[in-house]
Amino acid sequence: MLTHQPERLADFYKKVFEMKELYRTKNGSVHLSDGEVNLAILNASEPKEPGHRPGLYHFGFHVEDAEVVSRRIQEIYPEGAPKARPKGTSYAETRGMDPDGNLFDISTWGWGEKPLPKERGGPAE
Repeated sequence: MLTHQPERLADFYKKVFEMKELYRTKNGSVHLSDGEVNLAILNASEPKEPGHRPGLYHFGFHVEDAEVVSRRIQEIYPEGAPKARPKGTSYAETRGMDPDGNLFDISTWGWGEKPLPKERGGPAE
């Protein structure tokens, strides 16, 4: 994702989703990972493709405890506190926002790529 404040955005994702910093580039871009997903927070002050605007539409995190994540967001960036998705939404319970205005879904049940565990309504083994 492109941003004019890579340090601020990287700090948000490290604190809220416990992502680990993999490395930084000379121009200030920060690369993070949670062990499964890598997130490149690119410095928009030096774009590789001039004219490309900062941001993206949305993405999602599959988390163990949505309440813990929600509390972290409330502490770090209250304006981005997760809000419930419309009733019947199958892919996420809530949607939050980072300090740059990027939207992210938060789900404890996942997005249907893998069967849900039995305790979350998945098939019996």
